[in-house]
Amino acid sequence: MPRAILTIKRQALIDNALSLYEYSKKPIIAVVKANAYGVGMREVSRVLEELDCVHAFAVACVEEGIELRLAGISKKILVLGGLLRGEEKDLLEYRLTPVVSHREHLEAIRGMNITFHVKYDTGMGRLGFMEELIEDERVEGILSHFSSPLDREFSLRQVETFRRIVMSYGRKLPYIHMESSAGLLYRLDFTTHIRVGLALYGEKPAPDYPVELKRVLSLKARLISVKELPPNHPVSYSRSYITSKPTLVGVVAFGYADGLMKSLSNRGFLYYRGKPVPVIGNITMDMTMLDLTGTDAKVGDWVDIVGEEQSFGDLAKLAGTIPYELMTNLSSRIRRELC
Repeated sequence: MPRAILTIKRQALIDNALSLYEYSKKPIIAVVKANAYGVGMREVSRVLEELDCVHAFAVACVEEGIELRLAGISKKILVLGGLLRGEEKDLLEYRLTPVVSHREHLEAIRGMNITFHVKYDTGMGRLGFMEELIEDERVEGILSHFSSPLDREFSLRQVETFRRIVMSYGRKLPYIHMESSAGLLYRLDFTTHIRVGLALYGEKPAPDYPVELKRVLSLKARLISVKELPPNHPVSYSRSYITSKPTLVGVVAFGYADGLMKSLSNRGFLYYRGKPVPVIGNITMDMTMLDLTGTDAKVGDWVDIVGEEQSFGDLAKLAGTIPYELMTNLSSRIRRELC
């Protein structure tokens, strides 16, 4: 019997993909790296594989690409995170398309009959060539990445740099992509695809997001203890919470090892039957304590962590982080279910 379940709503995932496609008028490269941001790479990719508007998938490394192929995914798979010598044979065996961002990556595939994409650094300061034209007939696509998509002035400078690079190729490439989930705000007229992850999973990457998204994810865990503590009784490590009155304390089988960040201690809320219940005391590795006073909660009941009342984005704000970090920290012991 599972103690925690992450439910993935199949139709909501499909609807979000279709909405992003309709808004952008461009086919999708679905970003499923890091286990689809913690959601479940196999589960998500098998649903998206069936959609005509999804042309390709993007992963971080060769190992993730192999995992997708073994899961039965047949569409194009881009490896975003570069290429190390020794990995080139897997590119051929598993039909993976590398994203080249350094001369060493080019050397690794010298003489190979393989197409690739070239990444350009237009302001991210991470991976990518600056503005060097890669004159190679195997170049199938070029891409860049927004560093601060909510900073309009800087992002527009990135856009113009990338536009100049695209024009320098002098030939029509089948893949030109820069727009991320948040990058859709710029509606570029010279790219061919959008490269999105977070928005597919129903999390808005920006306030007043122009695409209507449906909630894809819900996360719940079971109570493994419910008991009343007397006044002036400490709760959890370091006694960071002391009861001020008789308090019904519930223990949820979900802690920071499952992805609920310790920074939510004494400040976050979970939901019991639609009612917000505060996290009290320090969140521990496998357990979180809640003030359930005024409820009839009992052992075995479910507590909602993410659902209709609260998104990963809401939790991230309370935790002082971003939803990507919360989601990618979701542990493998959480059961993933498609519904």
